[in-house]
Amino acid sequence: MKTSDGDASSPGGGRFFADNADRLAGLDDAEPVARCLRQAQERLDQPMRVAVAGQLKRGKSTLVNALLGETVAATGQLELTFNVNELVYSDEPAAVVRYQDGRSVEVDPADLHRWTVRDPERLADLRAIRSVELGLPHRLLRTFRLVDTPGLGSVDGVDAANTHDALGTYGDPEAQRRAETLATIGRTEAGMHADSAAEVNRADAVLFLFARSPHERDLRVVTEFVGSGSAATVTALKAFGVLSRCDEYWPPQPDLPGDHNPMTYDPMAAASQIAARLGQRSALARLFFAIVPVAGLVAEGAQTLPAASFDVLADLAAADPKRLALRLGDTAFFATRESLPGIRVPVEQRRDLILRLGAWGIHRACGYLRDGLGEAEVRQRLLADSGVERLRSLIVDHFGNRATLIKMDGGLRDLENAIVRLRREARQAGRPVPAAVDALAGRVENLRSNDHSFAELSVLSALYAQELDLSSVERDELLRVTGEYGQEPTARLGLDPAASAADQLAAATARIRWWAGRSADPLLDRETVRAARTVLRSYERLAHGAARPRSDGEVVVG
Repeated sequence: MKTSDGDASSPGGGRFFADNADRLAGLDDAEPVARCLRQAQERLDQPMRVAVAGQLKRGKSTLVNALLGETVAATGQLELTFNVNELVYSDEPAAVVRYQDGRSVEVDPADLHRWTVRDPERLADLRAIRSVELGLPHRLLRTFRLVDTPGLGSVDGVDAANTHDALGTYGDPEAQRRAETLATIGRTEAGMHADSAAEVNRADAVLFLFARSPHERDLRVVTEFVGSGSAATVTALKAFGVLSRCDEYWPPQPDLPGDHNPMTYDPMAAASQIAARLGQRSALARLFFAIVPVAGLVAEGAQTLPAASFDVLADLAAADPKRLALRLGDTAFFATRESLPGIRVPVEQRRDLILRLGAWGIHRACGYLRDGLGEAEVRQRLLADSGVERLRSLIVDHFGNRATLIKMDGGLRDLENAIVRLRREARQAGRPVPAAVDALAGRVENLRSNDHSFAELSVLSALYAQELDLSSVERDELLRVTGEYGQEPTARLGLDPAASAADQLAAATARIRWWAGRSADPLLDRETVRAARTVLRSYERLAHGAARPRSDGEVVVG
């Protein structure tokens, strides 16, 4: 599947893997390396693979729905959430069920809701599923393949009771139903963890979800998972932390920050403070580019709520605001009580709204309706309130602007590991390493050494690992010039997109002078000097490109 990345924009012109696979064709001893090259080329030609990971019941499927703006069938089916669900671009809705024995069967996406343990005819299929691929005509999926993982558990060998507790598989009726369903389809917590870990490792980038009230269990899972060596993808270059289900901070509890008046309390503001505190923990700062608070259910509801539900919301908005807020404070009571004094909406409609919007979403929507906003405006406000639009923009800006380079780097890492394995096996078997493989290793080393993009990537990794002695202004400039806010020369220089070549040259030259002085500072440590020299070289390349505009007026970065 081709993406908008474009082969020419990637190091080696986008043909490095394919060309070298051709060089190894017919060499049986080199087949494992050739296979790795073919897989890397296929990965480079596909949209970026983003895994949505975290413990069970952290809102992963809801977040996927919110990002896509629709309720995805596969993610809404309990039995299927225990398997890997991959969302890909397709001109028409489509679904492929992949089985553990290697079979792949196309099914009608509309029929996935029937795949339930309550249907004896489906039970054998459910027990044999490895993953579900769902194709949707969504523009986000042209750039990203979203992988909804079943859930991570602890990796430190804790006893079974702790594992059950960590995964939330007992303690309330809903949890009991999950546990029974899990057992019926033959899935285990260890199996779900292994599948999730494998998908995180296959991914080019990761969204890692924490509970709305993250405790040491959540933090231990991610730090243990990374510390075990199982997740090279979870670095600040390639991962976001997501504080999920933040709408559940409403109504406010005494231990939460902010004004505790339920009429004015903003759970997203409180969540932002909590996320900021989490981001200051050095262990997490090294793992995540940012920790973003979201209210996934509110975002999903804002985009998928039927128009008729706004009539129900209008009826709720007609009730006394304080009385309504008080009733919403107990969601179980609100969703199950046959009659509520002062509220004319039937219990079935109240329950439906709770499931679609949550208590805070209802409270917020009713407030907007009282202010005279129409349906479209209420939807827009709720989506903005949810934090999902910000997360979506961050995903596109941070991952999308470096998608090709991140995939290329991942492919090279896999290739380097494959070469190491082949050399080790050849040594153990007493046979020579094919000369073509040694030559390939040299080409990999030359590519990494001579392509400036990899130098920028290395410096970014050092920046995210908090190894650089740079001011906040310098950090932002490093991010900008290495493509955080766009790959075009004007974006890297912080200029208007219409800036002339002369303006670009002047801006680049000024920054060359500044960073030349910075890189010569005798007080800087070695790693920061290396970073300063890399930034200097980035500006030199921009200046070189601005000094030689093409005949059609476009500026070439050289």
